[in-house]
Amino acid sequence: MVQVLSVLVIPLLTLFFGYVASSSIDLSVDTSEYNRPLIHFTPEKGWMNDPNGLFYDKTAKLWHLYFQYNPNATAWGQPLYWGHATSNDLVHWDEHEIAIGPEHDNEGIFSGSIVVDHNNTSGFFNSSIDPNQRIVAIYTNNIPDLQTQDIAFSLDGGYTFTKYENNPVIDVSSNQFRDPKVFWHERFKSMDHGCSEIARVKIQIFGSANLKNWVLNSNFSSGYYGNQYGMSRLIEVPIENSDKSKWVMFLAINPGSPLGGSINQYFVGDFDGFQFVPDDSQTRFVDIGKDFYAFQTFSEVEHGVLGLAWASNWQYADQVPTNPWRSSTSLARNYTLRYVIQMLKLTANIDKSVLPDSINVVDKLKKKNVKLTNKKPIKTNFKGSTGLFDFNITFKVLNLNVSPGKTHFDILINSQELNSSVDSIKIGFDSSQSLFYIDRHIPNVEFPRKQFFTDKLAAYLEPLDYDQDLRVFSLYGIVDKNIIELYFNDGTVAMTNTFFMGEGKYPHDIQIVTDTEEPLFELESVIIRELNK
Repeated sequence: MVQVLSVLVIPLLTLFFGYVASSSIDLSVDTSEYNRPLIHFTPEKGWMNDPNGLFYDKTAKLWHLYFQYNPNATAWGQPLYWGHATSNDLVHWDEHEIAIGPEHDNEGIFSGSIVVDHNNTSGFFNSSIDPNQRIVAIYTNNIPDLQTQDIAFSLDGGYTFTKYENNPVIDVSSNQFRDPKVFWHERFKSMDHGCSEIARVKIQIFGSANLKNWVLNSNFSSGYYGNQYGMSRLIEVPIENSDKSKWVMFLAINPGSPLGGSINQYFVGDFDGFQFVPDDSQTRFVDIGKDFYAFQTFSEVEHGVLGLAWASNWQYADQVPTNPWRSSTSLARNYTLRYVIQMLKLTANIDKSVLPDSINVVDKLKKKNVKLTNKKPIKTNFKGSTGLFDFNITFKVLNLNVSPGKTHFDILINSQELNSSVDSIKIGFDSSQSLFYIDRHIPNVEFPRKQFFTDKLAAYLEPLDYDQDLRVFSLYGIVDKNIIELYFNDGTVAMTNTFFMGEGKYPHDIQIVTDTEEPLFELESVIIRELNK
């Protein structure tokens, strides 16, 4: 008999939140708010943080997203639920009723994951349930002074769940033991599971034959520890231009990010079904923006690795000026490993399925071989009615002697004029240091002056190509009302940041400008599109 083993990865943390107890849930709300993103998922109302239980239903051809949800306020608080939304294209989302809830108001259904139990190893299903819809959720049940790992199963494809009568399935007598991730290990025909033991700063990897009885196989600990060490994910990721792959351990920390607050790190290595061994001690970051945390991947994806994250930061998430909701997810990204200067690095790009044909192109600007100078800027002349744009730029930096301080160009994201003023954020490249940067400071807008809302961030980049006369770089960006995602050099570096323009304002047009008189920058290709959902 083949032993079927579930692999579970769990972190063990130190954290305190207050709670708000209420039992009333009202999902009827106007969603026409000026700064609500169009294609980044947001709940209709209430608070959202970590994405949970992402999976693809191959039978219904539907993407499922669960998330940490407080419907009673726009701040974190218990009782905490699993909210639920579905999409057929990863940008148009339908929000559903709460999927899983706690037993009492001072408890919470904390983060977790979902596995499709095709072979009914759990015994929860009969032959009437499609094997692609045998859904089992494993999550942290947070009760006063204790966190345990519990499971629940769904007989209707993931819309409602029944809790296992013999919960918990893992209890290590800790109040800081959470965030389980379960996955099927194809080579060993097994399921694996990991959790974070936060207080002890380690990831625990468990195995099970039936999703009910678990055995601890190994521990892992490395990288930045921060104050919380959790949201672990162990995923097999393909290596570009080869038929090989490597295992990647994802870990989140908060607080303790080098940028402040929350961040996701990762480690590349090997996994034998029991233990993860990294190739080196190098700490790498999934996204170097301020607003990318609690990264989660979709299970049941036939090709590649698709994942998304919570697009916020615990330093200021409960203060951002949105109402009646708070927080969004990032867009789903396709992840691969690529050799960059003889080191394997994670690359992230917007998958073709993320910007489908159902996204309408309202207007487009397209230019080639433009030598950018202070007398020759590029500016869109769009209607600017949606607040949703993307841009794709490939450019050369020529080997010219220019005046100090005039070695950069900027991409300005401007609002419409309202009350005789225009708000802007700025993305730029400084050729003297090979740095991309973003400045999301907006004068006269109160929120960006909050203490921890860092205005300026930068990223060093090696060129895509170079010789003695020039260097080549690329940038893809997508702007959606109050969030911008940037992908440098074909996804070698990603940066996600939120921003908040003045009341009633949202992105309206894009300019590309420089102070240089000499043509230091040659824009090989520029495509800017105004989009609509």
